[in-house]
Amino acid sequence: MGDAFAVRPLRSGSSGNLMLVEHRGTVLLVDAGLPSQRGLVEALREAGYTWEDIDAVLVSHLHGDHIHPSAVACCARHEVPILLHEKNVRPFSRRILSRSPLSGPVCTFDGREFSVGAIGVRPFPVPHDAEGVTCGFLLSGRTADREIRVAVATDLGNGGNGLFEEFVDSDLILIESNYDAEMLAASPRQDRTRVDSEVGHLSNEQAGRFLARVMLESRTLPQAVVLCHLSADHNTPAKAVGTVREFLARYGFGHVPVHAARRHGPSPRFSAVARTGR
Repeated sequence: MGDAFAVRPLRSGSSGNLMLVEHRGTVLLVDAGLPSQRGLVEALREAGYTWEDIDAVLVSHLHGDHIHPSAVACCARHEVPILLHEKNVRPFSRRILSRSPLSGPVCTFDGREFSVGAIGVRPFPVPHDAEGVTCGFLLSGRTADREIRVAVATDLGNGGNGLFEEFVDSDLILIESNYDAEMLAASPRQDRTRVDSEVGHLSNEQAGRFLARVMLESRTLPQAVVLCHLSADHNTPAKAVGTVREFLARYGFGHVPVHAARRHGPSPRFSAVARTGR
């Protein structure tokens, strides 16, 4: 695979999240929230991998669609370490580990940067209503010419308080675009208030505004944007991509590719390559 830094969402949405990251022989999963061991094995198989290929599972937060007892059992069986924020260990033990038939290695991180093989990881907090801490991640890797940066935040209620700074000059951006505001307003579901709260989920319009600000502040534009965690009830891929593209076009960034991650199957493999300038 050479110097390629590649990201591939294998599942994305409230039914389960699983993202594959690979660079220079290191293979990392960001979240593993599928509700069955068989489903996890099948998702990896579709991408050409097995659990034996996985170096670690990096957990963003403790909602069940991001880390599930089934993944804990798979990790234990194959001795794959689970990486958690240190403030999530107790609730993880109580809510997730206690429901798994097996338990394996669990390692903790704080706000400092660390590495998993060839992949650098810098966690940063994002606003979301999960117990403990919800993290986004700036993932990085070296190529022959320079450092590649990939920003990931798939559950966040808002993009305020300087959060955009974590995404500036990223080569790839994977960010939540959960709901269309009009579809949510018309929904009969009882959790509408939670979804559009400051610690709920990011709307298509919020994602578009956030990304436009990131690009206005960036010296180097992302090679692709991938919209993640689209609601099955309150969004469509066409609405999400169309709304975000509209906001980017207003500021002269309409040429930046925007994609929507698939819910029930593997998305394309997005590779960052070394390049310079806007």
